[in-house]
Amino acid sequence: MSFFANLLKGTNDRLGYIADDPERADDNVDWKLNFAAKPKKNIDLTMEKKVECKVVAAKDATPASCTQVEKTNTKLKHNHGDCTTTMTFANDKMAGEAKAKLVNDDDWKIDLTTAGEIKQASKAYKFTGKLDILSGDMGGAKAAINIHADYNQKGDVVVKPAVNFEVSDEFNLGVNAKWDTKTFQEIWPQMVYKPADNKDSFYWARADMTRSLLRAGCDQQLKEGINHSFELVYGWKDFVGIGGKPVAVLSGVEY
Repeated sequence: MSFFANLLKGTNDRLGYIADDPERADDNVDWKLNFAAKPKKNIDLTMEKKVECKVVAAKDATPASCTQVEKTNTKLKHNHGDCTTTMTFANDKMAGEAKAKLVNDDDWKIDLTTAGEIKQASKAYKFTGKLDILSGDMGGAKAAINIHADYNQKGDVVVKPAVNFEVSDEFNLGVNAKWDTKTFQEIWPQMVYKPADNKDSFYWARADMTRSLLRAGCDQQLKEGINHSFELVYGWKDFVGIGGKPVAVLSGVEY
């Protein structure tokens, strides 16, 4: 049983698609170094240093320039048993998170998470609360529910509910949304089909109701560590794709 966001996470990474924030465009990474250690069985330490290329658009006809930006991130994760804490120290922020197991039996699992982060340079901060529920069998179906809420220094509240129903061993149906307590800013329904007789492939159809986009694709694992992902995008409103038509094709590979 998977949560809504986890079903297509690997596929989205390969396609370069940020599902929870489609308008965001991350800078290209020139190089990255990672270090991981486990000083104790219940403690994990990870360190990352990378250099990104931040593209600066020119004001005239000259080509855009690339400015290299160095970023660092250190995480310390401590498993206390029924509660796990994570401390993050990055070049631009500090963050903390505590995740507790409220229910953990054979049928139901319920986790409660509280988190906060602060960016000293911009004096921005955010508090987050999360409730994650995995249900037991409900007449042949199972449910995975997420209810996340953010509160920032401006007083804005954003609620992000998501639900996924595993209606059979092969089919998952779900919907994700973003709500600012006044209007729904984002709504993303999706269906994922994983054939029982072919564990190395799966197929999906999803919609971006905010941007009027219908997306359908497939993912194939050719062998261990080799994946291909393809997605067809159709826009029924203002989308312009290949040759001026409302159609685009995305593809990504991982080796």
